[in-house]
Amino acid sequence: MKGSLRRVSLRAGALAVLLALAYLAIGYVVAAQLTAPDTVAPERTPAEVGLDFREVDLRSTDGVDLAGWWVPEEDSSRAVVLVHGWGGDKSNDPVVETAPVYAGAEYNVLMLDLRGHGVSESDRRTLGYREVRDVRGALSWLGERGFGAKDVTLHGFSMGAATVVRSAPGSGVAAVVADSGYADLPLLLREELPETSGLPGIFNPGIFLAAYLFLDFDVWDVRPEEEASRLSGEGVPLFVIHSRDDEVVPFENSGMFLGAYPGAVLWELEDAGHIGAYKEPDYEERLLEFLEATERRDAAQTAS
Repeated sequence: MKGSLRRVSLRAGALAVLLALAYLAIGYVVAAQLTAPDTVAPERTPAEVGLDFREVDLRSTDGVDLAGWWVPEEDSSRAVVLVHGWGGDKSNDPVVETAPVYAGAEYNVLMLDLRGHGVSESDRRTLGYREVRDVRGALSWLGERGFGAKDVTLHGFSMGAATVVRSAPGSGVAAVVADSGYADLPLLLREELPETSGLPGIFNPGIFLAAYLFLDFDVWDVRPEEEASRLSGEGVPLFVIHSRDDEVVPFENSGMFLGAYPGAVLWELEDAGHIGAYKEPDYEERLLEFLEATERRDAAQTAS
């Protein structure tokens, strides 16, 4: 009897191990597919919106080669870094159409392809986890050309918005603009992964764990609302742009940002969809109003 019970126990244990391994293997396959690079040639350039530009090479802080476009503005010390979203690149409409707004306000404009996007290198995309190193690499590139962080604005769209919020604390940047960004990646993926992968939600923890163990991607660490709280403490102005009908990143994420940073400026839209604010007739006016308020604050602080 004891021998039979022992065999049953061993078989049950072996089955449990096999099921756990299968569960983790499925998680790995989904995580690997989710984070695979999506490099494509640009569909348009800043020349289409009347801007002279040149192609530049940058490097992330962990050594990934990145591609960028640089629109210089003579005799200006101000600069902006425009950061695209998931599956996009520097040639996306929101990025290209926003560049003239900054250029018209005498900002130097840097647009970059994040790792695994556009024509930048990397074997992995991580939804704002490792991409922080790309944005900080862009800040270093600007610093090497004489641009102090206090004169640089970070402006991101969707994943790019989450990334710039995560990149900004401790950097000394002038301001951050987050258009349609998510405030908590694990929360977003818990809703999206079952639909994307076709697997029930019970597989989500296995996907997160596999990404952490094998792909250098800590999903649980990507909670930009935490960095937004740090920005609030540092007094870095934050402009949150979000539409109530956003079906990709729910509007509730903007409330999470404002909960973490009560002093942030919110532009709440009704029918702009996901990262569609650039099409609004008052987009330029709203953006410039935020930038000018930031500049007035900085001038007042310098004077005092």
